[in-house]
Amino acid sequence: MSHPSFQPDGPFDPAGELKPDDVCAFLFAGTGSAGVPDLPSLARSGPAAARAAADVLDAVQEGLPDGWPSMRAILLEDPAGYRAAARAPGVAQLAGYASSVAVDRALRAMGVQPGFAVGQSFGEIAAMVCAGVFAIADGARMAVGLVDVLSRRGAGGGMALLEAGEDGARACIDAAGAPEVVVACLNAPSVTVVSGPDAPLEAVLDAARGAGVRAVRLAVPYLSHHPAMAGADDEWYAMIRPFPQRPLEVPVHSPVRGRAYRDDDDLHRALADCIVKPVRLPETLRAVHAAGATVFAEAGAGNALCQCARLSVPDAHTFLVPLRDRPRQGVPRPRTTESAPDVTGPGFTGDDGPPVGKSAPGVAPDPQA
Repeated sequence: MSHPSFQPDGPFDPAGELKPDDVCAFLFAGTGSAGVPDLPSLARSGPAAARAAADVLDAVQEGLPDGWPSMRAILLEDPAGYRAAARAPGVAQLAGYASSVAVDRALRAMGVQPGFAVGQSFGEIAAMVCAGVFAIADGARMAVGLVDVLSRRGAGGGMALLEAGEDGARACIDAAGAPEVVVACLNAPSVTVVSGPDAPLEAVLDAARGAGVRAVRLAVPYLSHHPAMAGADDEWYAMIRPFPQRPLEVPVHSPVRGRAYRDDDDLHRALADCIVKPVRLPETLRAVHAAGATVFAEAGAGNALCQCARLSVPDAHTFLVPLRDRPRQGVPRPRTTESAPDVTGPGFTGDDGPPVGKSAPGVAPDPQA
């Protein structure tokens, strides 16, 4: 099993890490990690990667309202300014989207083409852009609208991650007497995210800890993947419906619909469904592997979804982690607390990074937390 990643003192040659018959699935996480996307390392891989990343950031900027910081500046040219910029609402989320698309385009420029795309929650926007369904700038406009809708319509609730399978998570909900809390995301066979109003959600956390289940509140200050968000999906759908849908150039497998999308699907509606319906990632990762994917690549910062793939598809043999979340020289790792972990993790760790967890749509933890 190979785990290639960018090294701080050398270039990254992803195509050289692959076998001639490998088929790559690009994985697009949602937002939720406080890690700073290390696009300068991506750019140092060579002129083609640097040009691809810069072009993506310029295209994203076209889709942002006036007054937003320069994505190229805070992610590529002067990343020391990222933390201050990310204090503004929505900036961390758009930076995550931009970084995901930049990794996608840079990997292609370095000779790695996606055979499949999988988006988790907010990451479905980037997955659709990867597949050519929506333009990069339109994807940025969609992301801006989604952050706005979720922060308004989902206030008063949140999400929590339990180091338990789905049945174990439901048992914690039952023990807490909190039917308002629902299973929002199954990230891996033993990692479940629940969503609900603040007080019932805290009761579930207490019940889980009382049962010996590691549980953390995620820094996501709203409901998502919850039936109570009905109406928010329609509002966002109306916002994004005018953006033209193009034919799929890459198969996109949805962990919400549980199948590959088709050109006759209303893919705007499919994106909006992510606000209300649950995510079931392991089944999708297994389906993509069964369809022929031999390599899982993390298109974005960190390695959360590659860890999910490693746990869900044990015989997958290769993982590409271009922007693994690691401390860089002169850039301290964010402090962590239980209420705002620097990674949205369940407590297990792989051999190459921090815990993996829900990358929830819309709001990332405070980068200073």
